[in-house]
Amino acid sequence: MKPEHKHISISGTVTAVFAHRFVIEGKDGKHLADIGPDAVDFVDVQEGDKVTVEGERKPSEIKVTKITKGSDKLIEVEHIKRHQRDGAREHRDSVKAVVAVEREGFEVVGAPRRKAKHFEILRRSPTGEFTGFHVEFDGGIHKKKSADSDDPKWREIGHAL
Repeated sequence: MKPEHKHISISGTVTAVFAHRFVIEGKDGKHLADIGPDAVDFVDVQEGDKVTVEGERKPSEIKVTKITKGSDKLIEVEHIKRHQRDGAREHRDSVKAVVAVEREGFEVVGAPRRKAKHFEILRRSPTGEFTGFHVEFDGGIHKKKSADSDDPKWREIGHAL
């Protein structure tokens, strides 16, 4: 690893946002951070946010691999090369779907099940009830339906109710 490409951690306040890049002002100055165009859909960074980022220091910016906003949970960021984007689209879309369900305050149980126009996701509420979600590829929740423990759909993808 080149000396200027070392792994670092920076904390501070976001002072400017430019698409998938933003400026963090910390105790040791200003830093340009890059979360990549694929992470913009599930990492919402706004001016004034208190953030901590970890990543690789490049000559002109920090390639963010992990970010925490305020007291939110840690989000891992994956940088996908242009030639890998088409193959990674399904994974990226499933991440959006899971994040959408988690934002509703529910625990996702098992892996998302891909359908032609959406993902089916089983979730468990804080009180232990199960619900099946239909989540569109852009992360929009289309439908919520109570999940029945006798429904073979959830058993066939390995979910135990």
